[in-house]
This record gives sequence, structure tokens and C-alpha cells, in this order.
Amino acid sequence: MQSPLHTYPHQLAKLLWPAWTGEDGTRAALDSADTLGAILSIAYQASLLREESRPVECRIAFLGFDKVDSHSLARIGFRLFRFARARSFVEQEIRRIAPATGFYRSMIAVQCGENRDFQISGMIHTGEWSRDLTVGIDGFNHPIPNWLIIHVRGPGNLVICRGADRLATLLNGRIEGHGFDLFTSSWLGERYRRLGDAFTERPIANPCTQVVVRKDLVRNVAQNFLKRAIREIRNSRHGGALVFVPHLLAEPLFQSGGPLRAKYRIDKACTESPFRMILEDVSRRLVQTALAKGRTSVGWKEYLEWFDELPYTYSQRFLELACSLSDLTAVDGCLLLDHEFTVLGFGVEIQIPGREDETVYQALDIEASECTLESVESAGTRHRAAYRLCRDHGECLAIVVSQDGAVKFVANHQGKVTYWDHLTF
Repeated sequence: MQSPLHTYPHQLAKLLWPAWTGEDGTRAALDSADTLGAILSIAYQASLLREESRPVECRIAFLGFDKVDSHSLARIGFRLFRFARARSFVEQEIRRIAPATGFYRSMIAVQCGENRDFQISGMIHTGEWSRDLTVGIDGFNHPIPNWLIIHVRGPGNLVICRGADRLATLLNGRIEGHGFDLFTSSWLGERYRRLGDAFTERPIANPCTQVVVRKDLVRNVAQNFLKRAIREIRNSRHGGALVFVPHLLAEPLFQSGGPLRAKYRIDKACTESPFRMILEDVSRRLVQTALAKGRTSVGWKEYLEWFDELPYTYSQRFLELACSLSDLTAVDGCLLLDHEFTVLGFGVEIQIPGREDETVYQALDIEASECTLESVESAGTRHRAAYRLCRDHGECLAIVVSQDGAVKFVANHQGKVTYWDHLTF
């Protein structure tokens, strides 16, 4: 068994440098891996600090030599607050200014001076769009310049982006690279196909026969909503576990002698899916818009195209629902859901005994064609419970979010309990 090797800012910069290509002014200012390493080092040191007992969390945009003006940023929905006097780009200054930015609303703007010294020139207000359902496609609806953007998410946790594209993540001393976008995997698509099928069994109400609501609307809205819920659990810092199970199979799991005990089980009469209700309202509005525009079908493409024409209340309702699911995971135990995001119970205890020398497979690629074997004893209680549930009940899919922000998908894949590291930030 090999000892883990840890990576720190300058090593990260050297690994990241070959991938950093561009033709704009930012590229000219980042003239070497050492320059990039110096920037990452300051952000890394800032991540280890606290401001009045709060961890430092912020987004830092390195604009290079670019002399951005408020009018050019306004065209992409940003607002510039330029300081009358620039501040030094040092970790203590980041610590002091971070609470004023708000992670989802503003970025700290850093520019390179004539003497190639880094200075905090102001703040860029990005708006509340980064909190809506389209969080996974920010770059599509809201183009971001190809700046170097560093997300400071907690002690030693940096996410490095070029504009809206994530390049690498440093977490727990490890470079996570791009992580796995598991929603593009064939195994999750097949396993989670029932998310769409659940709505097929009870189709979305559509009184208008002139416009067809395509299935890709349900699939993509559901995936982005799940990403939103995971992100809210991460941001809460309490960790949590989501367990998805087909609705009809939930009852046997709760029977006497079954694997699940719910401290707070939801009465069957109250298990209507609020996600379905919001989605039906969105679908009806899309159908009305399609009629006005002379379209014959609507789906995810039209949802993106007409997003600004939809009432903001839809995004707010999705966000509030995601936040409420996050709150339920704060109770000790897992949150049990069906594939319509219907809450079946929370504070659910998984009562499955372990086995001697029990192992689990870590997937090294998105389809788990390559795996490494490891002992479950290296995992925490929440993870071990998820492994054992998926071992004995292969229809379950578990998503475990650690307090440090790591996200793991756990499934019984090809007869083996397997987990994937998944990055959503």
C-alpha cells in the first residue's frame, strides 16, 4: 500500500501550466508557472485563515493587464466596483475583504500593475444568477471572460477555472483534476433513467395537444436540480447522505427486519412530489410561450433559450426546495427519496451489519472500467452505511457528502459496490 502524496500550490501550478493556453491579456500576465504558483500560493494561504470565526470563502478573478471598464462588464450582466486606491494582493487583505463579496454574488478583482505586482483593484458583482437552477451551465447563459478565477472554498480547498470552465481542484492535499461528471456516464444514465420514467408513468399534465413536451426537459431539469441540492448540502458544511430508491421498493425496506429505520418517516398521504408540481408549472409556461412563438415542441433547449422570459419564482421555488432537502440531511441519518425527489423519510438509520475484511471499489474512470480495491475501514460511518446498503440492495443509489465538501456516488455496479468521486463545485 502506497503512502498518499500531497500536492501544494507550486506543484499544482506546474501541473496546470501546460493546460493554461490563451491569447488574451490574462495569458500575457501569467508568463510562467512560477507566476501562476505565486497567485495560487496567496489564495491557498488565505484559505487557511478565518475572519471573526468564519472560514474564508470567496472567488478571485485575475484580470491580468486588462483595463476593464464598467460598460463592457455591464453587457455581460456584471457590475464593477473599482477601488479609488488599489490594495495589495496578500492573504490578509483577502481575509478582510472576503466577507464583503459573498461567494455567489461577487468576485475579488486582481490586476497586474506596471511593475508586475498583483493588486486588488476592486470587486465584480456577478448577480444572483449563480444561485438559480442553471448553475451547471453558467457559461452558457452568462458568458464569463477567460479570466483565471480561483474559488476559495475552505482550508486548503481551491478550485481553478478559466472563465466558466473548471481546470483543476485542490482538495485534501490532492489534485482532483476535472473530477467525474457522472451525469454523462452510461451507467448512471441507465440506472437513473427511472427519474424520467417516473414522470412517463404519470405524464406531466399538458392540456395543449398542439405542443409536445419532450422527455429531455424532465431529464435535464432533474439533473440540474440534483446538482443544486448537492451543492446546498456542501455549502451547509454539515455533510449528509441522499439515498434514492424506486417508490414501490421503499416499503419493503422499512418492514420489520428490513435494513432501514426512519426516525422521521413521512405519511403516505403527504408524499406528493413538490418537484413535480414546480416542473408542471414550468412545462405549462413553456407550452404557452411555444404557442405564442409558433413552436410545436418544447424541451431543455427551449428552457435555456427562454429562461429570461420565465418568472423568477420558478427558479426561487427550485432553490427553496433544494435548500429544504439540504436541511433534512442535517439530521443524523440519511434522507430517503424516490426518483421524483419525493421525501419518504429522513433521519433514516441503515441497519446492515458489516463483514470481516469488507472491501469497496473506487472507480478510476467515469464508467468504472478501471478500479482499485480498498478496505471499507478507511471510510467514515456514513460512507460505510451507504456501501452496505448498496451491497445488499442493488436498486439503491447513494450520494454521500462529507463535511469537507467531498462528494461520492455509491452504487452496486456490475455486482460490485463501487464509489465515484464527484466534484460539483
